[in-house]
Parts: sequence; structure tokens; C-alpha cells
Amino acid sequence: MKRSLLLGAPMLALILAACSDSTAPGITVDDINQAAVISASDATAEDVAILSASDMTMSGGAVQNVVGGSLMLSRIPAASVPSYSWTFGGGCTFSANTGRFTCPAIIAGGLTLNRDYAFLDANQTAQSAYDAATTASANFHVSVTGTHTADTGEDVVNRDRNLTVSGLAGAETFRIWNGTGTRNDHGSRTIGDVTRSYETNDAVTVSSVQVNLPRSSNPWPVSGTITRHITGTASVTKNGLTKSFSVDRTATITFDGTQNAAVTVNGVAYTLDLSTGVATKA
Repeated sequence: MKRSLLLGAPMLALILAACSDSTAPGITVDDINQAAVISASDATAEDVAILSASDMTMSGGAVQNVVGGSLMLSRIPAASVPSYSWTFGGGCTFSANTGRFTCPAIIAGGLTLNRDYAFLDANQTAQSAYDAATTASANFHVSVTGTHTADTGEDVVNRDRNLTVSGLAGAETFRIWNGTGTRNDHGSRTIGDVTRSYETNDAVTVSSVQVNLPRSSNPWPVSGTITRHITGTASVTKNGLTKSFSVDRTATITFDGTQNAAVTVNGVAYTLDLSTGVATKA
């Protein structure tokens, strides 16, 4: 299984989780919780992948060529430890005016990935290169926009993450991540005589997520949370009849150093496999 930031699971899963067809019974609280969990799970798996890709940039990854000639966030689970072929390398250049590195845009599948980042010393002064002794923190920014066309419809996406890692200077045993993000996706699918559409928004907060070093033997965050406030609407149309529902849920994901993170939505507990992005009811 290969997962990608540019071509990840579509948000249409929101609808599929809650409505099997236009004659399904009324939408329940559990249906809406499940829809929010699906949304939060896949997005959080992407978040964790970005942390690892960013860590690689501070470990020599910034000068690595990416497999296949394309720079894309890919996670390929191997047993319980994922491998990553994406970093903030590949022609990124430093600007003394902005104090940031800017990377060439990557276009794939109708979507555009933009990346920029900054290395900062203890006085928050920008650095033109990562220095293991003096770089105290780093900020990474990722955005994805565009339209991904599928055989049965399309997804229009607008996703943004701004993440800062601290505790870098000197001999490290762990790093701490904080940040924010947004996601605004909409789209539709038509399969047979049924059309399903959706529009969703996420507001994301990354709070004190700790990763231990070396990452090769510590692939999963050991503590901290990612909170996602998920709102949206969806509808299913068949034979001229439309059934609609809305989602307004906060999902809290808590890390404990294992591949499985705890997810809570509306007081209901789930377990998220960070390698696959799939959550199940606890």
C-alpha cells in the first residue's frame, strides 16, 4: 500500500461512511462520528508523515534525490516501520531577504504541492543551512491545491500546514512539534444512478507532539496531541431524491509511541493505525 499527500484518500469517505444509498435509514450520531473519524484519521496519518519527512531534512535528507524523480510525500509501510521517500530537498534555495528556503512546486495528478522552510538559531535568527550545534528550531510549511479527477468524479482540495519543531540545538534525544493547519476539500462522485457530493473543512492544532531520536528506531510520536475540528456537509442523490447531512465534530488524537494512536470523537474512542490511516472503534 502506498499513500501520498498529493494523491491521498479522498474526503468522499465522509459520505460513504454515513450513507450507503439514497434509501438508507436516517443519519445517526454514530454515522456522523464515523464520518469525522475517517476524515481525521487519514489527515493525521499525513501529518505524522510530514513530521518524519521534515526530520529527514535535518538529517541529510535535504540533499537527497527522491526515488522516481518526483518529490512527493509517500509512505510505504514495511512491517510496522514506514519508510519515506519525501523531504524538503530537491532544489530548495535560501533567500537572505525572507530567511526561508523555497522549494520548486511539484505538480501531479492535477494538484500542486508547494513547500518552504526556515532554520533558526536560539535568537530566532534565520540560518542559511542546518547546523546540528546551533540550529534551535525549524519551521516547515506545506500546501496542496488543485483538482484531482477520478474515473467517477473529482476532488477539489486546498490543504495547508505550518509546523515548528524545537529543541534541536546540541545533542538531541527528542524533538517537540507544534503548529496549525487547515483543510478545505469538496467534490463529488457518480456511480451508477447515485451521485454523492461533499464539502468539508478542518481546523488543526498540533500540540507538544514529541518524537524521540533516532527516528529509525522511534518512528511514531511518543506523546502530545493533534486536534481537528471538522465541519462539513454531504448529500446523496438518486432518482431525483436527495438526502443530506452535516458534520460538526472535534477529533482529538493522542500519541503514545506506538503505531496505534488513540482517537476520541464526541466521547467515543477509536484506535488509529498510523501506518495505514485506518481507525477502528476501540
